[in-house]
Amino acid sequence: MIGILRRHRRLIDVSLRVAFVVVLLFVALFRPTPAGDSHAYWMVDVTDPYTRPIATQDAFTYPPPAALFFAGVRAVTLNFGVFEALWTLLIGFALLWLTGPWALGFLVIPMVFSDLYLGNIHILLGAAIVASLRWPAAWLVPLLTKPTCGIGLLWFVARGEWRRLAIALAATVVVVGITALVAPDLWPRWISYVLGTGLSPDVGAAYWIAIPLLIRLPAAALLVVWGARTDRPWTIPTSAMLALPVLWLVGLAMLTAAFAVSRWGPLREWGQRWAKSEVRIV
Repeated sequence: MIGILRRHRRLIDVSLRVAFVVVLLFVALFRPTPAGDSHAYWMVDVTDPYTRPIATQDAFTYPPPAALFFAGVRAVTLNFGVFEALWTLLIGFALLWLTGPWALGFLVIPMVFSDLYLGNIHILLGAAIVASLRWPAAWLVPLLTKPTCGIGLLWFVARGEWRRLAIALAATVVVVGITALVAPDLWPRWISYVLGTGLSPDVGAAYWIAIPLLIRLPAAALLVVWGARTDRPWTIPTSAMLALPVLWLVGLAMLTAAFAVSRWGPLREWGQRWAKSEVRIV
């Protein structure tokens, strides 16, 4: 039996991926209820995005570059149904990239499916962090949506990879600078919103893990520094998850990225190659 599975490994791999795509298309096109989180992104009012408290309907909490991005996407797609379907497909294909033939198995995990179905960004954050092993500029995605995830940049610091760190920070600073020129009033509003929300926001009935950020941040820092010194790239997305501003249950979906570059994941060779300090970036 094992011999048969090994001989047909490629066919099984492709079949499982195709099956996942079929399920993904069904979810994207025939969902019975709207994607609540992606609706908040779609509805963002770029003139005044920070009016709704965290964990309320259509609340938008991300920094100004994200607000401008989603406002631009809304102008292009024009219809929420189109955006919802495309956004779901983007998240789904990111999940497929991270988990490969195991994608269907991960889809039955409630936190992963919820992140996909609601249209949140945790799977996308994980994919961006994995991509940053090759292209450090990809760090601008987590830094400009959930900035505390930037604790993962300690990977570069602990390994003395100053060029990669500079690329990640420079890309982020460029985007921040552009948005500050385009909409200079948004950054003060976002900072005021964050300060008003505080470190222990009222999340109402939302599902989250009630461990304060001030406890999770040092743990995340220790984890990623240890991982950096021992060549364990799975610690980067894991530490970023621990450092989420609020550790929602769907935030655990970022662990798909940790699986991707673990010894069992489909991107293990990617992780091993680009996690090496001596690799030259081209």
